[in-house]
Amino acid sequence: MNEHLLQSSQQIGFSLSGFAIHSVEQDEAQLVAASRNGDQDAFALLVQRHQRRVFNLVYRIIQDYEETNEITQEAFLAAWQGLPSFRGDARFSTWLYRIAYNCSLKQLEVRKRDKALQAAMQIEQMEQERLGERADAILEAQECQAHVRNQLSLLPAKYRIVLVLRHLQEMTYEEIAEILTMPVGTIKTHLFRARNLLKERLESFERDRDNKTKGT
Repeated sequence: MNEHLLQSSQQIGFSLSGFAIHSVEQDEAQLVAASRNGDQDAFALLVQRHQRRVFNLVYRIIQDYEETNEITQEAFLAAWQGLPSFRGDARFSTWLYRIAYNCSLKQLEVRKRDKALQAAMQIEQMEQERLGERADAILEAQECQAHVRNQLSLLPAKYRIVLVLRHLQEMTYEEIAEILTMPVGTIKTHLFRARNLLKERLESFERDRDNKTKGT
């Protein structure tokens, strides 16, 4: 791949020089078509358009800033190399996020130290109670974001990813199913269990905080 495409920038390293500002409004389908024909400037604009969400997705899985930078670059490089095989059956963004997700999983396998993933494999059953609106309210409340994100990072990976895609990336069940290559029913089940697990941890935190407050 041409070295021009991999020159470093503050975000993840693709050169955007020589591309006019008004090109940002160019239709994404045209950018994809141009990129498939080897137009590196067009692909650089696609990178600029999607790099933040791809980086955030990878970081939620990997939870390491330096490795996230590397994997994000790897994902865009894989996308560039795989463009000739992109048929447009799915949206470009869905196809790109699937690549990023697969790159992240590959990294998890190499590291073999994702405790959340190991914990997910050991879970035999989850409580089946219906989740009330309280967990969603806590998840969305700005004043609880720091704590919620911390608890989210401790969830098993298969539950963390569906919460990230649904609530932080604001994707539909169908888009999530395409990215994770799972049935929509499985996505809904994982999301139900992930919400319950997060709700339990948040409630446990609140009880501990209340007990400490009463003890002072």
